[in-house]
Amino acid sequence: MVKRLFYVIGLILLCQCSDKEVLLPVVAEGGIPETQNHSSIWIFYDPSGQDSKAVLNKNNKLINTNWIFNIDRRLTMKEVIPHLQAMQADRNKDSMHKKEGMINFFSYADSKNERISLVSFPEINFVPAEEIGESDAMADSGSNVSETDSTHCLVKVRIYEDYLRVDGKTLDIEEIGKIQSSPGPCEEEKTEVFRLIYDEELTFQSYLKTKVFLATAQVQVYTKELVETLK
Repeated sequence: MVKRLFYVIGLILLCQCSDKEVLLPVVAEGGIPETQNHSSIWIFYDPSGQDSKAVLNKNNKLINTNWIFNIDRRLTMKEVIPHLQAMQADRNKDSMHKKEGMINFFSYADSKNERISLVSFPEINFVPAEEIGESDAMADSGSNVSETDSTHCLVKVRIYEDYLRVDGKTLDIEEIGKIQSSPGPCEEEKTEVFRLIYDEELTFQSYLKTKVFLATAQVQVYTKELVETLK
């Protein structure tokens, strides 16, 4: 009953700015409880949309604040990514009102702590598989591990709707922390950097859940994410 009440209250708070509904991703893991000096960006789910069901509302966005992205969990990455790219471009524009040190966050319903929590959303380069350059092609050839430099190696994390494939192993999304507690695929003296690979039809729910558990595990994540067709 308590969890149900928390969930309903969360939805009521999120719907006050619009007559559209946002169902936040639900993740049973804690994150950042709050941030000061922020403004909200919304990406709603509109079932009547033909080309895309994602509707962006950035009317409350202020360039000199931290931005919190409230995104409906039912949307696919294909629908969400164009809006994220556009907002990242907005963030990078020159402006006399721009303030250094401002951060982007995703919000989600933290069912573990029964609150709305945040996870950092750093600048990401979403790379379609057919557009990768030579260096990316080398990083994504054949094996699960590629060298990036003398101190780091790249480990591919393929995200499916209910599980991950990491170094040839199938894991539940919640088990991503096990990578850190077991011998990894990289040479001992190198730091593992995880590259996310996923199908454009992946739901934002599964994407953000993976992001939250990667943040909890405190692993390094490559800033180029590969969008391709996963079988």
